[in-house]
Amino acid sequence: MEVNTILQTLKLADIVTLLNALLGLLAIILVQNGFTYLAPTLILAAAVADGVDGYLSRMFSGSEIGANLDSLADVISFGLAPVVIVYAAAGSEASYLLLAALCFYFFCGILRLARFNTVHQGLPSFKGLPITAGGIILSAYVLAGEQYFHTWLVILLSFGVGLLMISKITYMKAKKPAHVLPIGLLFVITFLSYPFGISYTHMLASAVLAIMIFYVASPAIRRAGSRRQVVEASK
Repeated sequence: MEVNTILQTLKLADIVTLLNALLGLLAIILVQNGFTYLAPTLILAAAVADGVDGYLSRMFSGSEIGANLDSLADVISFGLAPVVIVYAAAGSEASYLLLAALCFYFFCGILRLARFNTVHQGLPSFKGLPITAGGIILSAYVLAGEQYFHTWLVILLSFGVGLLMISKITYMKAKKPAHVLPIGLLFVITFLSYPFGISYTHMLASAVLAIMIFYVASPAIRRAGSRRQVVEASK
């Protein structure tokens, strides 16, 4: 009876959220079976699902468990799965320091989601880098190709992204279709490119990584623009 009650509360947005979690789980399984590059493409697909479930929730209203369900799915797809993918991709170059950096990233991601659930739902901006962005960054870095993969850089990236997630830096929410649709389309194309040739996937993943780095730097870019406007106005 209890199970039926839970299932009856689910809405369309929640089904997409569960798909997000499933993609994260499949990514973990696939990378353990040697699919080093297929696994991170599933994280990009999970990011698309994460965006779609938010849109559906706003359009048709979400369920009473939707917000918590979304965070649980995000822990899997953008917290745990990228950690497993990166550690597996490191192979023989994996070290205790890399493991420590990835654990730090994972813990910061959980803290970021807990803070969001208790403080920031419904606000027009994020405090701290969203865990979705963090998971995309780590996954796209692996997906860009082994020629760019350096363990020391992954360590710095993991610590840096982790600190940004628990920081007070404000990141804007991308909700306008003109901003969201092109990026979502790039994620989808990157995911679909895998069967046609890994070289295409590497190239598209590099573009995804560049966009995410720009998003990471966006608060600093906005501040610089604001200072420039103040200086010009004072002349």
